[in-house]
Amino acid sequence: MYIPAHFAQKDPAVLLEVMQQETFATLVSTVDGAPFATHLPVLARQDGETTRIEGHFARANPHWKALEKDPVALVIFHGPHSYISPTLYTTLERVPTWNYVAVHATGRVTLDHGRDAKLGMLSRLVAHHEPTYQAQFDAIAGGTVDGLLQAIVAFDIEVDRLEGKFKLGQHRLAGDKPEMRSWLEQGGEDQRALAGWMKRLGYWDEASG
Repeated sequence: MYIPAHFAQKDPAVLLEVMQQETFATLVSTVDGAPFATHLPVLARQDGETTRIEGHFARANPHWKALEKDPVALVIFHGPHSYISPTLYTTLERVPTWNYVAVHATGRVTLDHGRDAKLGMLSRLVAHHEPTYQAQFDAIAGGTVDGLLQAIVAFDIEVDRLEGKFKLGQHRLAGDKPEMRSWLEQGGEDQRALAGWMKRLGYWDEASG
């Protein structure tokens, strides 16, 4: 993705944090020579020096078959985002814009049709999103579970490239955006999340032009 230097975020720990918070991602590669995207829940983790992403496709989805032939994929993690009004700046020569956080992870996909691999992946997804559901899942009849597992294909991605873009107004002088802080902090979930990143990364007091 296009990343001006002042918007680049290169700290692997920060990028992994976004990936672990924003678990509904977009996986992109090619199918029959054309771009193809699947929207799906994933889990990202650090495995030694390697970042890994796991999840599953519906077996009916042709995406996984294409990845057998060409296993390189891009996973896009969409962080908080918001419209930014030019009225939030003191300088009149401003125009509307959009601030956002995004992380791109590129790597090689390994598919797994094994029952144990799929069960383990599903258990980790449940543990992340609704751990109390695990007992109910365990009580489902074995034949039903086997049918459900047959309907999915598990995948694991070994990430070899991470890119982060944090467009948070850090290229504007602190004195030009005093209203932005209070507006974001009093806004909705995305606005408050953007305010949190701006504060954490020190962009409230950014003085670069």
